[in-house]
Amino acid sequence: MSSVIPQSKAFALPHTLFGCLLVAATFAVSGCGRGDSDPLAAPQARGPVAVKVATAVGRDEPVTIEATGSFQADESSDVAPEASGRVIATPVDVGQSVQQGSVLVRIQGVDANLRLDEARANAERAGAAVKLAESQHQLALTTTQRYQSLLATGDVSRTVADQAKTEAETSLQSVNTARASLAQARAQLALAEKAATDVAVLAPFSGVISARQVSMGEYVQPSNPVVTLLKVDPLRLLLTIPSVQAGSVASGQQVTATVDAFPGEIFTGHISAVNPAISAESRSFIVEAKVRNPKARLKPGMFAVARIEQGKTARAVLVPRAAVIEDVNTNSYRVYVVDDKNVARMRVVQLAARQQGEVVNILAGVKENERVATSNLGDLYDGSPVTFTGSGAGAESTDGGQRRGQPATRAK
Repeated sequence: MSSVIPQSKAFALPHTLFGCLLVAATFAVSGCGRGDSDPLAAPQARGPVAVKVATAVGRDEPVTIEATGSFQADESSDVAPEASGRVIATPVDVGQSVQQGSVLVRIQGVDANLRLDEARANAERAGAAVKLAESQHQLALTTTQRYQSLLATGDVSRTVADQAKTEAETSLQSVNTARASLAQARAQLALAEKAATDVAVLAPFSGVISARQVSMGEYVQPSNPVVTLLKVDPLRLLLTIPSVQAGSVASGQQVTATVDAFPGEIFTGHISAVNPAISAESRSFIVEAKVRNPKARLKPGMFAVARIEQGKTARAVLVPRAAVIEDVNTNSYRVYVVDDKNVARMRVVQLAARQQGEVVNILAGVKENERVATSNLGDLYDGSPVTFTGSGAGAESTDGGQRRGQPATRAK
């Protein structure tokens, strides 16, 4: 290497500056004799880089729609009492699982029990009155029939016979009135029995207690919720889908979801409802999926990343994660493809979103069966000659470490 200064310019330079340039040129010339390890050496002067390579593998992968969302309880109820009273027992607490019909809160039922006793007494009196009225009516009917027979023989006058017939009709009205009173008393008894039962607030469905708003000794009314009960099996997964994918989503499609709390685990469900309205602000719509949660491991409010299966497959090109270089400055990714002349060629690639595992899906930039470098990537440049480490050609197989249908994250 040498540094040449045009003569017309050199004569115009001060002698001191000219001398400095000569010294610098001398050092530059002497530097050309350094070895290939010199970082100042031109890339073309470096020797081959020893790398490991892997073959890009093509595989049919399920076509899915990726979306994010959160879990919600299938049912949520702020349970309130149906009668007023003072709380005397709270047999449940937050986080406890209860079955339908379990007692959540007990309320003091002194007044309700007294009203129940009164209603029972009224019902008994009404029943006795019905029996008495029916007996009197039966007697009046018998008397009427006897007087009709005597009227035929002339033993009684028509006036007496007509009077007996009128008494029978009047007694029938008394029977009907007594029966109506009995029905009313029985209805009041049923209300009193319900009021006595209402002192125990029962769970309307099986679920988990998420809040208890009262304690022993508090006075509650029907407008005061005492317990918040959540149904967590199944859970509802609400997903936000872009409007351009509206034609690809329908009820019954399978959904797989992952959450940060359980890395590597997949939770499966099916779309149960599709909101027909698209938000004008976000140009998206909401899809609801039901996900089984028998052990209550998933919690309402958890964020989830989900995939909606489309029922078809597409060819995917997979390479080891070690082959991918991330450029944080340009938010892009690249790999080095080794051609048939064992020369590294830099390729900018597009990755499928949200990948995880040791294998990544390349959407564009690498073709199936091409070789990619997986080691010493920092020493490579476009056009760099390479040699292979290990036995043979040094090519590794791209292992399917990524399960089919598994959500993915960006390569790091």
